[in-house]
This record gives sequence, structure tokens and C-alpha cells, in this order.
Amino acid sequence: MREDYFYLNQNDEHVFAGHYRPDSPASRAVVLCHPLGEEKLWAHRVLVSFARELAASGVSVLRIDFRGEGDSDREFEESDLETRIADTNLAIDAVRSLNPGVKEVSLVGLRLGAAVAAAAAARRTDVAGLVLWDPVTDGAAYMQAVLRLNLMYQMALHRKVIENRDALVARLREGQTVNIEGYELAERLFRQVSDFNLQTVLAQFSGQVLAMQINQDEAPMRPELASLTEISPLFRVELVKEQPFWREIKAFCQRSPELSRLSMQALGIDA
Repeated sequence: MREDYFYLNQNDEHVFAGHYRPDSPASRAVVLCHPLGEEKLWAHRVLVSFARELAASGVSVLRIDFRGEGDSDREFEESDLETRIADTNLAIDAVRSLNPGVKEVSLVGLRLGAAVAAAAAARRTDVAGLVLWDPVTDGAAYMQAVLRLNLMYQMALHRKVIENRDALVARLREGQTVNIEGYELAERLFRQVSDFNLQTVLAQFSGQVLAMQINQDEAPMRPELASLTEISPLFRVELVKEQPFWREIKAFCQRSPELSRLSMQALGIDA
């Protein structure tokens, strides 16, 4: 297995990429789509470990940093959902170019990265499958949860909320940004993600889908995930008992074995 790191070119902007390739030419490829902001940082090691596992099993993997995050160009506030979808499309084309023998490309995404993967796949005809790790299903609800992080910071700093969520949204609409754990959230990203609905997007996708709800403890299936199986007989949903490694938790997770096992099974890969 070999790892190479380089930049892809997206309209004269740099998109950082890590390419994990098996020793023999691959016929399958996977593009990994990371989550948003701090979740990306906490999930980094698990995504890298999964990329290496896939490559060791004969699959070529491209892992990118979306523009506005990591080592790619742009400030965070200059990126949005559409730039992330464009970067995913760039990665799909790149992994095919880097591996001429590839016949099948699938996407694996975590949290907002799963939403990005689904949106990109729905606009193409050459994505074989999707594996969605704890996907954002309702973008508006997710963005409200993101704003809650700012409220929590206000409480820690001032011992009270100075600006409620309505005030934060008004600030976004006025062209200002809202700080979320050190990242400046702008109106475009807030609006585009708020308009996102996973069920609506997946209704436009004809490939295989495995969506996984991740819980540390026993929990019932979320209705919005369970309803995905009604869209197509090719769609499956699984409950997975794992640590929420995309958050700050006591245990440092270097890999997520059950997620890896189920994902590789869904992708038809022998571990």
C-alpha cells in the first residue's frame, strides 16, 4: 500500500488530497467526505485509518480537505455546501484519472460529509454506491444545533446568552459571520445546509445506499433514517454501536472497527 499527498486544482484553487493505493492496480475506488469544522479534526484519525484499511484490501482511496478547511485554499467563511459538492466531484474525477483501471467509484461520508456525498452522487450517473456514517438528514435542524454551540460559548463566557439564535440568524442575513468553535460561519453555508433534506436528495440517486446511525448506547432508529428504506429497495439502514469519535470524548479513537466492517461489507470488499 502506498500513500501520496498532493493538491488538486479547482479553478486555480488548491484542494488538498491524500491518495491511498493498493500494491496492485485497483478496479474499485472510494472518495471520503469529511464532516464540518471541529468534527473533521476529531474524526481525522478514524478516516485515515479507514482509508488505509480500504487500500490494504485492494481499493484505491482519495481523501480530500474541502476548500475552507484543512490544508485546502479559502477561508472557512468563503466556502459553502456547493463548494464542498464541487470538490467531491473533482475528487471523483481525480480518483478515476489516477487509477485508469477503476470501474466503480463509491462515496463514504461522515455527518455533513455524508450529506455532501449524497448531494454529489445525486447529480452524477457514475457513482455506484454511498455509505453514510451518521448522516445529516435535516439540514435546518443541523444548522440550529450548530448555532447552539455559539450559545453554549456565550454561556461559558458571559454566564448568559447575549444573542439568541434568532439574533444570530439575523446577523448572518446581514452579511456578518457567527463564530462556531473558532470557525466563522457565513450566510451561504447556513442557508444552503438549512435547505438540505437527505430523503429528497436520495430520491434522485439510483445506486446502493447504506446509512448508519451511530450510538454509544442502545437507541431506537431515528424515524427520518428509517424512512430512507421506503425510497428504494437498494437502500439499507443499520444501527451501529460505536463511540461518537467526531466529538471530544474521553477515549481517543484511532479506528472504528464496526463501522469499517459494515462499510466494507456494503461496498462488497473482502476485509
